[in-house]
Amino acid sequence: MNKISQTPFIRNEKQWYCLSLFYAREKWDELIHEIMRFYQERQHQFSACLLTFSKEKGEHIQIALAVSCNDTDNYSDEIQTCFQSFLASHPSTDKTPFPYGEAFWCNYPDNSLIWNKLMLPDDSEVYLSFHQRTIGVALDLLAGDFAEDNFLSLGIYLLTKALCCIDGQEQINALSEAHRDVSIGSSHFIYTVKEVMNVIDINEVAETIELYKHENTDKHSVELTNWLNEVRNLLGLYSYGFFCTLFCEIVGLKGLRQVMLLELMYICFNRRQNEV
Repeated sequence: MNKISQTPFIRNEKQWYCLSLFYAREKWDELIHEIMRFYQERQHQFSACLLTFSKEKGEHIQIALAVSCNDTDNYSDEIQTCFQSFLASHPSTDKTPFPYGEAFWCNYPDNSLIWNKLMLPDDSEVYLSFHQRTIGVALDLLAGDFAEDNFLSLGIYLLTKALCCIDGQEQINALSEAHRDVSIGSSHFIYTVKEVMNVIDINEVAETIELYKHENTDKHSVELTNWLNEVRNLLGLYSYGFFCTLFCEIVGLKGLRQVMLLELMYICFNRRQNEV
């Protein structure tokens, strides 16, 4: 094991232990249960546990565990032993076809544990609370189904609900800026996005977004209500575009998926504006 890679990094008076567990998404429910069991049994040690979904270099869940800077113990071996044992006794099989042309970059093997320096985009209490609430509402809405299509539906739903936290007259401006910013840095995705847009029923998506916008708040779960409160706090500090980037990073929808989601929303919101 590489001892340097396991050294916690320090930010905002916390030591962060960061690792990735490469595990097929079909069994993420089991893995998340094990992660939460580990954390809940050790809340006297760890002050926070952040999860991030990803498929870069293979399907995996990133974990960031925080301890106080005053804690002189090193928990690397304890963390390693627990999760290596789980991976060995409950292996998964990644059935995702390997993307042609990406062999050069090499995915990590399924059921592997990789220590890494996951750098949090923000170490403020507002962001940390938002991150935890985002995973909470995502798990509630996904309900154990971690299929990629389900994540895209989750993205459309929560990005729409977040946009509704902005004053009605400012929503289209905020969305336009977010769409512009993500498009500027993603010109290499343009052809793929256009192909996807040609096969999507835009009218159906637009109708769905309208339903989301006008959903009765009485139907909101506790998790969604709490998450929206965190979104309002975050939007008090950052733009909607930066919020989208943070959200998509946490739930594994960054890159092409973020571009597609914002393109869809931009088309649907503008179409609605033109109809009014």
